[in-house]
Amino acid sequence: MRPKRLNPLMARLESGQAAVGIWTAAYSTPRIAKVVARSGADFIVADIEHDLLDHSALQRFLLQTSDFGSRFAPGLAPAVLVKLGHRAGWEPRYEIASTLRSGPAMGIWIPFVESRQQLEAAISAVRHNEAHAHAGLNLPAERRDLWPLNPDAEYLVVGIIESAEGAQNAEAIIATPGLSAMEIVHLPDDDTKRIRDLCHRHSVIAAATVRPEDVGAMLDAGYRLVAIG
Repeated sequence: MRPKRLNPLMARLESGQAAVGIWTAAYSTPRIAKVVARSGADFIVADIEHDLLDHSALQRFLLQTSDFGSRFAPGLAPAVLVKLGHRAGWEPRYEIASTLRSGPAMGIWIPFVESRQQLEAAISAVRHNEAHAHAGLNLPAERRDLWPLNPDAEYLVVGIIESAEGAQNAEAIIATPGLSAMEIVHLPDDDTKRIRDLCHRHSVIAAATVRPEDVGAMLDAGYRLVAIG
């Protein structure tokens, strides 16, 4: 029997359900951590790309979110996925290692993925990171891996295709082993639909960040990881 999930988002995704979360770039503000942790969201996206690249602030946010969430509803603190400050084409190893050491992040969200090679480098950095915030829990190696590449894993990698080059290479990108979900932004409708269909074909979760009033439409369109931004 599989042990209880460390990542509360995993049970929903494994069962085929959609997950609705909250996007925030204000991770350095303590009251934001309190609000989003008590929101009842399935997950939180902490967006470093559009705020200061400050791992001390990120560490406080990760710890406060987990603490506030647990006090409000023990065991139900939302999973936090960290949107990296660096784009996929830049060297990812330092930022990924620092992020996973900062606190109990359950995955990373990678901007501007434009090639399979870029995504493979980021995935390798996650899978072969030697130190992270969960090391003291003595989790088995298979649980410190990426889902669904490893069915017992707890961590997620979400990519973003948001350029013409990324759209051109979309199938190779989406077929990359270790990719959990893909967000599609800033693209024409035809490219968006094609990439969403590729996600379904390759069993990759389609992700989106939308306004609250658009959540229902995105769920109806087949998106299963939807952040309210």
